[in-house]
Amino acid sequence: MRAAARDGGRAAIGAARSPLIVVAWALAWLAGGLAAAGEAPPAAPASSPALDWPTNRGNLQRTGNLDDQPGPKTPAVFWSYKVPGHFVASPVPGSKTVYLAGLGLFNTGVLHDLVLEERPKERVVWSKTAPFVKRPVVCAPAVVGSLVVFGDGMHQTDGAVLYCLDTESGVPLWQFAVPGRLVHLEGAPTVDNGRVYIGGGEAGILCVALKEVVLEGKTRDLGTVKTLLDRQWKLLVAKYEREKRADPSLAIPPSEESLSKPAPVKIWQKGQGAWHVDAPVAVVGGRVLAASAYIDEEKVGKRALVCLSAADGNVVWEAPLKINPWAGPTVAGNLVIVGCSNIRFDTKQTKDAKGEVVALDLASGKVKWRKEVPGGVLSPVAVKNDLAVFTATDGKVRAWKAATGAEAWVYESPAPFFAGAAVSGGAVYVADLKSVVHALNLADGKKQWTYDVAGDPNIQLPGMVYGSPMVHGGRVYLATCNLEGDASRQPSAVVCLADQSAVTQGPGGPGVAIDRAARTITVPCKVAPRKLATLKEIYPLEVIACWPAPQGQKAHETVVTFDVKPSDVHKAIESFGLKPGSPARGDEGVAEGPVVRIFLELPGLLDKPILVPLEKTMVDIRTGKGMPPLKYLFTGSAMRQPDPDKPAKAYGADLGGTMVTIFPVTDETVFQTDLSMKDCRLLKLETNKNLVPEEGASLRMIIQLP
Repeated sequence: MRAAARDGGRAAIGAARSPLIVVAWALAWLAGGLAAAGEAPPAAPASSPALDWPTNRGNLQRTGNLDDQPGPKTPAVFWSYKVPGHFVASPVPGSKTVYLAGLGLFNTGVLHDLVLEERPKERVVWSKTAPFVKRPVVCAPAVVGSLVVFGDGMHQTDGAVLYCLDTESGVPLWQFAVPGRLVHLEGAPTVDNGRVYIGGGEAGILCVALKEVVLEGKTRDLGTVKTLLDRQWKLLVAKYEREKRADPSLAIPPSEESLSKPAPVKIWQKGQGAWHVDAPVAVVGGRVLAASAYIDEEKVGKRALVCLSAADGNVVWEAPLKINPWAGPTVAGNLVIVGCSNIRFDTKQTKDAKGEVVALDLASGKVKWRKEVPGGVLSPVAVKNDLAVFTATDGKVRAWKAATGAEAWVYESPAPFFAGAAVSGGAVYVADLKSVVHALNLADGKKQWTYDVAGDPNIQLPGMVYGSPMVHGGRVYLATCNLEGDASRQPSAVVCLADQSAVTQGPGGPGVAIDRAARTITVPCKVAPRKLATLKEIYPLEVIACWPAPQGQKAHETVVTFDVKPSDVHKAIESFGLKPGSPARGDEGVAEGPVVRIFLELPGLLDKPILVPLEKTMVDIRTGKGMPPLKYLFTGSAMRQPDPDKPAKAYGADLGGTMVTIFPVTDETVFQTDLSMKDCRLLKLETNKNLVPEEGASLRMIIQLP
């Protein structure tokens, strides 16, 4: 299914568009439309067989790694991806991508599939969010073959849905609704022997078939269902094309919500109303291990580790616990090790946190050893080389002998830990609540290096780390979270750390093309949607170029979107010898700086591009008149201090993603026009649809320097 159509389709071509532009774009649209209505190529590039990650942290030992390759020796940011949402779940690797589940704008749920390359043409292969994903997502997905499985919902929500998607295209294959109060799918699912096991809060523990689904009252295999859904999609696309030819202004692009919603065969469900299971489950030797908590506020659940038969859900044994087992079970040989905490992910309560680690016999559930911890253990214990390694909210990383609980070593960080440890290649990788990554020797806990992610010039964003890091292919992956604290309104970042020797840096940064002979800088961009799904109305234009939703703070008020860093464009301009002036903000001051010319490259007749000044891409809604010529000033961005506890300053435009503003609505930008806020109050601007192609069309923005 074609990616552009799948995420909302192509906008109708304006009936009043000039004839030459209409011809050129009709040809381009026709080619795309035929492809969409015929074959359905995947959105992702061809890849090797998917990497299986069937359970939380990749394996029963919860090491957050499968290949045991050592991580970077001298770390540097290989790539980063900034979003206004928040990440609580851990990253999960695919064959050539990484999956990130999170909370988008207004606590909407989101699942991103991001390319692992340093400089891809596009970082996002596909994303799923509202209205398809119904609730926030804090559940790390499981990946098996060509399928990715995850659930939505968190403690503040009721009812949840378990989803299964195609890894390459993001196409939904089945959905399983789990209704009920205090029902949420917070813990990562486990896929084992063709079944999916997951905790559902007050819904207890659920088991469904991975590849047997019910559609139209009949049980079918997943391959048959996928064929039927593909056929439905093609019919929806064909209908849309007919409507578009009849009346483009009334044609509504097809939506995945219009497809049938197959559901997996439910095999069993146990513990409804008796256990409250939010932690990830583990499946080993035909048994399911689940950690149940007692919720003090609602007085529901039970503090216990339960062992069930994977075949039918019957209880094998149940072991009571003193403290809530939020970290969930880790399996090491014949031991089950559980981390416990009296608090959840709440930074305001870390000073009062306490916990314990308990080791039980897998066969009987009898306690082998248990030890108190002066801090909450919120993330899974990782076991490697007979060492149980875990973090706690007291800012310490501990390694105990898995067999006995005897202390092997302790490492202390200045900041608390919510996220757990990843272990690979003889090293331990942890990230604290100041977004500092620590690499330690597994054998003795000695520090190899630390890396301040938030303070890196490529990131420059505050952020805490809630989800445990993941190590894959010798690189460390993590994502930040700004759900609370002083930076609660700041974006978050997905970050890949590699060895410094692997990082390359062009003169203008990834995606920015420099032509010194022509004195131009070219930035790839796309025509922005003017109606965002998360907003009820269309707002007048205030900027011309910014990051897309959900990253861009002005994505609902822009002509085009782009994916490069604004500071990279700034650096590229300075490489020509130009120095920035200063931006204006609101009615205060006047923007200053060298005058540059900025164009959009649009397709013309016979595929010959034409350059159009940016102001020509806009019209006044009230008068229908176009904009007069404008001056574009290289102002540069105001600097910001993202983390009040750190002196490091950030290039403000890299936080909100704005590059060109029409009015001085923000000083976090690279270019401003010579218009004022008085003009903003007089003009109500809209994209010139007679000139600008349909939403999502790929264009180039060209900056001509004097």
